[in-house]
Amino acid sequence: MKFIVCDTPNEIGEKIGQEIVALVQKNPHAILGLATGSSPLPTYAVVAKAYQEGKVSFKDVKSFNLDEYLNPPFEEATYRYFMKENLFSKIDIRPENTHFPSDKDPDEYDREIAAAGGVDLQVLGIGRDGHIGFNEPNTPFDSHTHITPLTESTREANARFFHSLEETPHEAVTMGLGTIMKSRHIVLIASDLTKVDAIHALLAGKKDLAWPATVLIDHPSCEIFVTKDVYEAAKK
Repeated sequence: MKFIVCDTPNEIGEKIGQEIVALVQKNPHAILGLATGSSPLPTYAVVAKAYQEGKVSFKDVKSFNLDEYLNPPFEEATYRYFMKENLFSKIDIRPENTHFPSDKDPDEYDREIAAAGGVDLQVLGIGRDGHIGFNEPNTPFDSHTHITPLTESTREANARFFHSLEETPHEAVTMGLGTIMKSRHIVLIASDLTKVDAIHALLAGKKDLAWPATVLIDHPSCEIFVTKDVYEAAKK
């Protein structure tokens, strides 16, 4: 696990975006694991710009998103819609090559990822309680894709994407921690001060079920991208 400290979220986006572009240039059939939320938006902007400048094509790339809400109140609240608006509509990835977990058969998602050849590069955000994907505290480290209730702190953090907290979904389907750990390379983004406690747990270097992201301590190829303010605060 390697910490990479950057001055701004846009610097993080530039570095990870270039990693993705370089991977796809080298391997046009790469498998990408993608995240939603505000953290990866600068990364997706860099990726889209590279495509629009003719530097890379995603027509043979496959993507697997981390998670999806159960019973969102409107289509614009789905993560599929988020990805279409913020990345897929801006590059040439084929719609049939974009995948999201389903509550109808969560285990099938792990089989689909394995059949595709496994994720080459997985993008992660991190929750204020250390969740990655929607793996909330005390999720088993070897978990597969599953349906999970969302904690109140997670719902409160995501309420900004809805009209109210009451409208924010109570459940989601998510890649498990074990699923995520099978990725060949992982990049995690922490670029705001609400994530300080979670990054502090990672810096401590000890796996702890109370902080799901600490499973990454055992990953052989994991980069933690943090802004300087988050890193300095987390070291205290």
